[in-house]
Amino acid sequence: MTESELHPWKTFIPAQCKVLIVGTFPPTKRNWSYDFFYPNKLNLFWTVMSRINKTVLQSFTGEAAVEERKNILVDLRVGVTDMGLEIIRLKGNSLDENLSAVKYMDILKILDDHPTISKLIFTSSSGPASAARWFGNYLKEQDIVHKFTNGPKPVRSRLQFQNRSVELVILYSPSRRAANRISLDKLAEMYSNEII
Repeated sequence: MTESELHPWKTFIPAQCKVLIVGTFPPTKRNWSYDFFYPNKLNLFWTVMSRINKTVLQSFTGEAAVEERKNILVDLRVGVTDMGLEIIRLKGNSLDENLSAVKYMDILKILDDHPTISKLIFTSSSGPASAARWFGNYLKEQDIVHKFTNGPKPVRSRLQFQNRSVELVILYSPSRRAANRISLDKLAEMYSNEII
C-alpha cells in the first residue's frame, strides 16, 4: 500500500504579506535541490520571482538557496503554500495528475491568521489534481459554493471572507511541462502584473 505524505513546509508567509501563491504539492524528494518550496531546479517559479524582484539567483542548493528565496518573498511581500496538506502519490512521481489529496491545506485559517492577504494566485487549474480544483473541493468541505469561470488566463474571481473580499486568480503553471504554452517572458509578465 502507498503511504501518504505530509507537506514538509506547509506555508511561508512574510510580515505584511499581500499575495499568497497556492500550488498543489512539492515534487518527490529525489527532485529537490534544497529544502523549500519549488525545490526542483527545472521549475521556473524562482526564475520568475527573481525577475519580478529584479535580482539574479546566486544559490541553487542547500540553506543558502533557501535563504535567498525567502528573502525574495519577504521583499515582494508574497507568501507561498500548497493546497495539499496530505497526499498520496499514485505512481511515485511528481506529476499533479498522479496526486490524490487526503487533506487540504486550511486556506481560510491562513486568511484569518494573515488579514493583509488580499489575493490568492493559483498556479494550476487543469485536471482533477490542480491547485484551483483542489481549492474548489476544499471550499465545498467548508460548505462554501464557488466556481471559477472558464476562459483564458488570468482567470479571475472573488471570495467573500469575514467582511473582506479576496481576489482569486489562476495563472499558468511555472512548471517546465507547462512552459510549452507560454514563454518565460510572458509568464514573468503575468505573475508580475498580479504581484506588483
